Amino acid sequence: MKRQMIAAVLMVAATLAARAEPVKVAILDFEDRTGMTSDALLGGTLKPGALADKGLDLLGRQLLEAETFVLVDRRDFINQIEQMKPTDMGSPTPTKPSFLHAAQALNMDVVLRGSLLSFSTGKQVVRQGGYETEFVTLSLRISVEALDPVDGTVIAMADGAASGQFRQTAEHFTVLSEDDALGLMDKAVAQVVPVLRNKLEQRAAAMAARPRVKISVKTSDDPALVEIDGILVGTTPLQGFEVYKGDHVLTVGKPGHRDITKRILLEQDAAIEVPMMRTEMSAEEWKDILEKIRMNVVIGEPGIVITPLGE
Repeated sequence: MKRQMIAAVLMVAATLAARAEPVKVAILDFEDRTGMTSDALLGGTLKPGALADKGLDLLGRQLLEAETFVLVDRRDFINQIEQMKPTDMGSPTPTKPSFLHAAQALNMDVVLRGSLLSFSTGKQVVRQGGYETEFVTLSLRISVEALDPVDGTVIAMADGAASGQFRQTAEHFTVLSEDDALGLMDKAVAQVVPVLRNKLEQRAAAMAARPRVKISVKTSDDPALVEIDGILVGTTPLQGFEVYKGDHVLTVGKPGHRDITKRILLEQDAAIEVPMMRTEMSAEEWKDILEKIRMNVVIGEPGIVITPLGE
């Protein structure tokens, strides 16, 4: 019974520790995905695209006020993306740069992407005693996705909505200002942030509870750079690096050598040996490499040798 109580206390403590850890985030963009325009009198001068742009600031402020998040300066994030834009002979290429490498370079936990889904009006007409009155509702809806900085998958999503109703007659009508629309959007963002926070905390607690293993990596030509799941973790010889048990992608690279990328399944602590190949090799060097990589590896691509530890 005492052991069970101690285990329960440790689980609660681990969960609280995971929640106490701040989440480092950056906002990638806030898109306008509306399909309608607002009523000409009520808010026809407000452009959904301009309103969506303001969503970057509104979301950033709400994240800072939540205190659970550490917000990366978006200018640093975008500059990092631009620096990694691919070029061809010094000229920009039409390939859209990925935000993943920039997120990893800045050591971020999550990347947020917002969308303004709708910004439109609805009307209710009331005719009574020879009089006609319109009740107009201006509504907007937003959505925010949380993206994994390793592979770009959506790990959480939250929606927020807000609306305001206005009475319109021939003698009395309302024209919305930009501040009015921003106030509605701020209410929608305020609904999104706590939902995201809770979902990310639950994910962090689940990840913290996952079993871990330790791996050591060396090559035939140390030192070399080591990436695990697209994140640079150090150089060889790498000793006792802790990862989650399961499937991973290991990449080892060194200037003047071919990059080696392998998908590996780790069920226990392991030592990994990676034979390196220079980009230009003699016949004798090829022979030596091929003798080391065993018969079950395709010729031309060096294989890795995994030795389980603790047996």
